[in-house]
Amino acid sequence: MSQRVVQTDEVQELTHLLRVNLTERTVQTETVPQEYRDRFIAGKGLGTALLLDELEPGTDPLSPENLLIFSFGPLTGFAPGTSRYGAITKSPLTGTFVDSYSGGHFPTRFRWALPSYLGMIVEGKADSPVYLDVSREDVTIEDASHLWGMKTDETAKQFDGKETKTAAIGPAGENLVRYATISSDEGTHHAGRGGVGAVMGSKNLKAVVASADGPPKSDIQELRIKHTQRLGTDKEVAWARDGGTQLIPDWTQEIGALPTHNWTKGTVADVEDINIDAFSVGHQTTDSCYGCPVACGHVVDFSDADVEDAAFPDAQVDWGPEYETIGMMGSNTDITDVTGITELAHRADTLGMDTISLGNVISFAMECVDAGLVDYDLSWGDARAAAQLIEDIAHRDNEVGDMLAEGTKLAAEELDDDTAREAAVQVKGMELPAYDPRASFGMALAYATSDRGGCHQRAWPIGSDAMGGSRDPFGTDGMAEAVIEDQDENALTFSMVSCDFTAYNYERAAEWLNELGYDVDVEDLETVGERTWTMTRLFNVREGFGRDEDELPVRFTEPLEAGGPADGNHITEEAFATMLDEYYEKRGYTSDGVPTDELLDRLDIQDFAEAAH
Repeated sequence: MSQRVVQTDEVQELTHLLRVNLTERTVQTETVPQEYRDRFIAGKGLGTALLLDELEPGTDPLSPENLLIFSFGPLTGFAPGTSRYGAITKSPLTGTFVDSYSGGHFPTRFRWALPSYLGMIVEGKADSPVYLDVSREDVTIEDASHLWGMKTDETAKQFDGKETKTAAIGPAGENLVRYATISSDEGTHHAGRGGVGAVMGSKNLKAVVASADGPPKSDIQELRIKHTQRLGTDKEVAWARDGGTQLIPDWTQEIGALPTHNWTKGTVADVEDINIDAFSVGHQTTDSCYGCPVACGHVVDFSDADVEDAAFPDAQVDWGPEYETIGMMGSNTDITDVTGITELAHRADTLGMDTISLGNVISFAMECVDAGLVDYDLSWGDARAAAQLIEDIAHRDNEVGDMLAEGTKLAAEELDDDTAREAAVQVKGMELPAYDPRASFGMALAYATSDRGGCHQRAWPIGSDAMGGSRDPFGTDGMAEAVIEDQDENALTFSMVSCDFTAYNYERAAEWLNELGYDVDVEDLETVGERTWTMTRLFNVREGFGRDEDELPVRFTEPLEAGGPADGNHITEEAFATMLDEYYEKRGYTSDGVPTDELLDRLDIQDFAEAAH
């Protein structure tokens, strides 16, 4: 069914949502209430409000009743560092709220096609595979039977051109792998964490195809030039311009935070095997999201490189590998062959799986094979065997692949063994990213209190203690405050749907919003960030998450083998409880982790409290 959408030629008029019901095959336009835009801006805040409003407590994440929200920000496609969208839903991996973000060119084309729309709500389930065709003329639901089974890059190549970009799932999303991604721009950008791709697959939605020939009119050119120049020259983001996340292995190696051998060590034997210099022999060029001068992406192809004992001499990946992939699919699996890491990244990207969760799953499997719990031809450091395991997981081809497609928490429960439970390094079901918290105790609190499970993008205190700053990384003082500050500011960043690499802090966000006709100051936006974070807490409390779920993996209570400053560290129950108690107190939560009425009143979200109980 076709729906002619509401149109405007001005970027400032952000008033609409698309609602796509795949069961009924209808597309409708709705108006976002002004009070929601005032309280939440867009993105994460608005998406959380919609979930609390509309999703019944206890909804199965893979049922037709779950909602999948594509969210855009007020600046998406019009300011550097904002060509991004968020996928917001209830996670099939964790059962919590999840928001996962992706960049590239797809968000810009969607936003240009529908310049007055803040997002799209997808509900129901199509009775056969479909894709959404989004343009300035209309939005239609089209047959995708011929696309089902294709990899993410293969799907995109059916549509992508200068004016058209695609966000699609791969076989992993179709097969409901609980950490499947939504991939855009021919598999180079990913809404990666929490299984948003599995939710899309559960709805029989293969892809969203967005077409537009250029931006609508806007009055923000002067500010755009100012911030483009800032991002191209400012020291604050120089690291991203100069090397991006491939610089980080050297940093985490130095402080003993680089996960190795499934989180039993904090360093590799020789970091020069997997650092930016190791990947430079295959480096072809850099790439960027639309309109961003930072260009933090690496295009890597080892076809013409001479890499000794290469497992995959022709390995290539069009964006990456990023640090998280290097850490989780490289050092944590003992794979230190750059061609092996690159090939694993490519398979994850094109099959549509999160490399953080997948890297943890592979190292979990290696440890379980070692312990005799799993029968599979897999050993530490074997990139070829790991590549085959990735294929088996994406297609659920055998018992092992099917079990591991559920993630480490559920796989450990199926194995019903204490060794497997310890080997599953996760929080709330989400596998952890590549920063060992025994090198920065604040990361332990950040992981435990993250709204979507183990995550470093909600708070990154390691950057202001172990990697620099005056706070003691092995103490508890100041950790709660540091984590809260990060969580609130990042919640505002994700409500703006801007890139966290490009430093759109409260001051810069206020500058942009006021240029668009808002009337806000820094204090207003600090409240939006705290309000948004508290809303996600309300959602998770409603779904049964509380203090008992704000916990750490058992492995971090054991001494870390790292050398250097973190060697021998472990996190005691007492130290963790001290940080968590202080966090709850400063947040205005009860001792069980529930937001108090006083907090809800102060943040003007008491109307959502009933939905959370």
